[in-house]
Amino acid sequence: MLIIGIDPGTATTGWGIIEIQDTKSKIKNAKANGRPIKLVDFGCIVTEPTSEMGERLLILRTALRSLIKTHQPHLMVIEKLFFGANSTSALSVGQARGVVLLVASENKVNVSEYTGLEVKLSVAGHGRADKNTVQTAVRKHLNVRKLPNPKDHHGKEVFRFRDDAYDAVAAAICYVIKSENT
Repeated sequence: MLIIGIDPGTATTGWGIIEIQDTKSKIKNAKANGRPIKLVDFGCIVTEPTSEMGERLLILRTALRSLIKTHQPHLMVIEKLFFGANSTSALSVGQARGVVLLVASENKVNVSEYTGLEVKLSVAGHGRADKNTVQTAVRKHLNVRKLPNPKDHHGKEVFRFRDDAYDAVAAAICYVIKSENT
């Protein structure tokens, strides 16, 4: 089963695709509650801050469509919107979430949603885990010491956006952990 995790944003949308293996699989990788997890791919969709919002959302839609067409995930996991003190940021993220949900619906991909707190608690064991703790926990669940730098939708390495890509992978792993516990 292929699961795509999404950390939405208009400047940067992180994405990560994991595969849940059959428990009898001989692939050496980590397990979330007994089910091996393999990282298929991860990266970011990056838009230019000087571009108009409509153009940025179109780039997001086009790149997501391409990812879904290429990988054909069975499920999409997306972070729920957190309404913090910055309402401008929340509106921007809300627009990106709308595009992500639209693309999932257009492609008949089921969606599960979790808050950032739920993702951190499930994956890192602490709801207030910082970025480094989440990244370490993701690598632990994947049974790897290091991951390559994520790439943007043009194939260029984007080290400065690795948090978004890791958060997306963490969202997908959260689904696996939570589905095993229900």
